[in-house]
Amino acid sequence: MNKLNALIFTCLAFICNSLFAQSPVQLYGKLQVNGSHVTAENGNKISLAGTSLFWSNAGDTSDYYNAETINFLSENWGIGIVRAAMGVKETWDEGRGYIDSPAVQKEKIKKVIDAAIANNIYVIVDWHTHEAERYTTEAVQFFSEIAEEYGTYDHIIYEVYNEPITQNWNTIKSYSETVIDAIREKDPDNLIIVGNREWSQRVDEAAASPINDVNTAYTLHFYSGTHKQWLRDRVSLAMTNGIAIFVTEWGSTNADGNGGVDTEETERWINFLKENHISHLNWSISDKLESSSIINFQKGLDGLKNDELSTSGQLVKDLILDQRITLSIDEFNFKSGALTVYPNPTSDFIFIPKIFQKEQFIITDINGKILEFVSPKSDTINLSKYPTGIYILQLRKAGEVISSELVLKN
Repeated sequence: MNKLNALIFTCLAFICNSLFAQSPVQLYGKLQVNGSHVTAENGNKISLAGTSLFWSNAGDTSDYYNAETINFLSENWGIGIVRAAMGVKETWDEGRGYIDSPAVQKEKIKKVIDAAIANNIYVIVDWHTHEAERYTTEAVQFFSEIAEEYGTYDHIIYEVYNEPITQNWNTIKSYSETVIDAIREKDPDNLIIVGNREWSQRVDEAAASPINDVNTAYTLHFYSGTHKQWLRDRVSLAMTNGIAIFVTEWGSTNADGNGGVDTEETERWINFLKENHISHLNWSISDKLESSSIINFQKGLDGLKNDELSTSGQLVKDLILDQRITLSIDEFNFKSGALTVYPNPTSDFIFIPKIFQKEQFIITDINGKILEFVSPKSDTINLSKYPTGIYILQLRKAGEVISSELVLKN
């Protein structure tokens, strides 16, 4: 092996090791809506896999709203994202929901948020109700407080309406716009997700009249035993019409949470989501007596830790483990061209062609996370402040990357 090949081999090995060592938020940064996809901060298409917690106001399952649950799922399952499904108010919740017990519910949600941030995974804060427009004032207050406290973290995603049923899109849209405006006063750029009619399956209606916010995506919910190719076709049409889809809830069973596991249809769905770069969260982390619960009946947190999983739970765990962070080299969007730099490797300065002085350059880490914008006044760029590693120098014109160079810093 000659020196050049050895260097390339070493670089690729470093890249692979770096990717698998990175946590999701370190790797992908602030999630962005780019056309019909929710992407990493640098525009790379991704598909995160994770789990949703059960209704936070439920009384028929163990309480998994704690750091121990999130720590375990992050460390042992490799989830990239978790969803805190905060129950707002239901006829069956005996006053446990946010409307009647706001302090209790907010404390539960904050435990999950704090644990997600500590593990560097994404967290969806979900206003979990079928009639959110009844509680617009409370939603505005809740999301404003969450945005003010956590809006500077790339980890946070707001799901302002879980699952409308019969409401028309104009009602859903009007409510959502009100809440989005309140969020944007505190947090101008984190991802927001909006539900849609028929248990968040009418993404086509959202696509026909999208919300005017640059970083808003739309919820899709499906259950493999009930929802088949017709719903995948609807998703494809909605994406073709320009909206980004985020599956905040899916199950391997029938839509009622029972009926056993439909393994074949689940596989079709997961393949579809990965092929279309759609992120997804399974329903749900609970030990309720129903097929869609991940943990066996009444086994609690110890059941999760001891792998006492339902048939659906074992399937979901395997799917998430299989979809742990991967990012192929060709997804870095390298564009070789006129840009050449030297010396490379370097310990401090690199020289660029004089014709590119005063042009805009972006320095990113090997994962594409932006570190610095540079418009050099000379033919040198100073890298001395960066630690040893591999960096990408991008030359941009009119907002488009026209050339990239891999730079080794020693």
